[in-house]
Amino acid sequence: MSFDPKTDMLFEMNWIILTLVPFFFIFSFWNKPSRTNIISLSLIEQIGEQFKIALKTKKDSSKGMFISLFIMILFVNLMGLFPNTFTPTSHISINMMISFPMWMGFMIFGWTKFTNKMFSHLVPSGTPMPLISFMVLIELISNVIRSLTLSIRLMANMVSGHLLLTLMGNMMENSSIIMIMILTLIQGVLTSLELGVAFIQAYVFCMLLTLYSDESDL
Repeated sequence: MSFDPKTDMLFEMNWIILTLVPFFFIFSFWNKPSRTNIISLSLIEQIGEQFKIALKTKKDSSKGMFISLFIMILFVNLMGLFPNTFTPTSHISINMMISFPMWMGFMIFGWTKFTNKMFSHLVPSGTPMPLISFMVLIELISNVIRSLTLSIRLMANMVSGHLLLTLMGNMMENSSIIMIMILTLIQGVLTSLELGVAFIQAYVFCMLLTLYSDESDL
């Protein structure tokens, strides 16, 4: 179920997980914020400070864009840890849908507004003259595949943990009581690690996008 978005009962309704994020902002409309709201606001503030350091621009709109993207990816990753719930970020098509338009926007803006600077990024400082053409080719290829590598990184990290938990769950069917207890303990530890992976991968995904935007002087 965590690798297949289709279900017999809800058809393809598991994809709606991607659109559930805005509905949880209704909890911020209370006069007195709850503890959960206080924790979430503190997390958003801390993440915003990290993005502010990484971004060259001082515009709040750029920081807000990456914070919103971080919240969406984190929420989707965490939702995927619930039983019988599909994780959209485990599919490369969803990740490409997020990373490719943003990368393309950064590249178009950078090449149209700061063409000379974009050319300078293709040649690292201190490159010997005989290697300049070779380094330009390497840097150009690395820039072209950035959206793909971002998507594969997020997909691989989300799939690996889910796959291990699924395989261990299947082993419990024909195992003894002692083995089931051991596997359950291991699964509990792995689930805790998956919580950290869900947070770290959302942070890394957005932080790399901020670095790409810096290169285009957004």
